[in-house]
Amino acid sequence: MRRHRALRPLSSEHHQALLVAFKVQKSLAGQAETAGAPTDLPGLVTLVRRFEEDVLVPHARAEEELLGAYLTPGDIDRLREEHRELRRLAAASRASRGEAPRRELAAFAELLERHVRWEERELFPYAEGHVDAATLADIGGEIEKRLVR
Repeated sequence: MRRHRALRPLSSEHHQALLVAFKVQKSLAGQAETAGAPTDLPGLVTLVRRFEEDVLVPHARAEEELLGAYLTPGDIDRLREEHRELRRLAAASRASRGEAPRRELAAFAELLERHVRWEERELFPYAEGHVDAATLADIGGEIEKRLVR
């Protein structure tokens, strides 16, 4: 999908998110070797924790703060709720013991994939069509300051 330059850093991180979701799903299905994923639950929990800290939290903050004012009320509510739920599932996977983290990790991966696809297919095209070019450029500059390392 062609993406406006301003939103490309977010789309790049979406690609990373889909890879994390894929790794978690494959590992939970017993196919970790096909995804280069950890084979044990503690390893998967660590993978999700690192993704949450390094990508998800700053990414979600940037989307909510920089794009939020230009979205429909329903879309910003969904965006915030799904970001909250992803963080909750990641935290629950760390707090659970035994085989319980499997449920949280599976739910995390499923929601992460669905969330990214929604943003790429619906939310970003909406923003690109409803935000003027100068404002998108300003948003893009701020996204780069926050996310491009």
